[in-house]
Amino acid sequence: MVTVENLEKELKNGKLESLYLFYGEELFLLETSLKKVKTLFGDCIKGINFITIDETNYQELIADIETPAFGYEKKLIIARNTGLLKKEGKRKNAELSKIRDKITNYLQENLNIIKQSVILVFVEEDVDTKLALYQLLDKQGKVCKFEVQKPLQIEKRLKIICRSISCKCRR
Repeated sequence: MVTVENLEKELKNGKLESLYLFYGEELFLLETSLKKVKTLFGDCIKGINFITIDETNYQELIADIETPAFGYEKKLIIARNTGLLKKEGKRKNAELSKIRDKITNYLQENLNIIKQSVILVFVEEDVDTKLALYQLLDKQGKVCKFEVQKPLQIEKRLKIICRSISCKCRR
């Protein structure tokens, strides 16, 4: 797991990984980091080198990974709120579990190919850290939990912002 601050530094330095998992309650920072990933990636042409996945089409994730980004070196896939990393309640969804296992195995077996051709970002509200998919993303990619900021953290961020735009912040 990587901290929000370390993730921001890596993105600021232009470093993009192939696998990410962003989750948590601090949506502003999460969305800001996601925008930075998209900006670093470059031109995003939907359906060609940019794909979005959600709870309605998560079954197509493997096919989207395997489809080449026509005319581009890499493809950016953002899988948002798919439920693939969600904690399962008492009533388990058998289809979801089966597809999750298939995706986990696929990612594990094809990691080298994925690193060469895809940037895959999972964005979830809540995750189960015990799932094999989570463990794989944590081991092979960058997992970042965006927790609600405490007042001191917000103050520190505001001071940095003020310094960057050359205004004087007072306490």
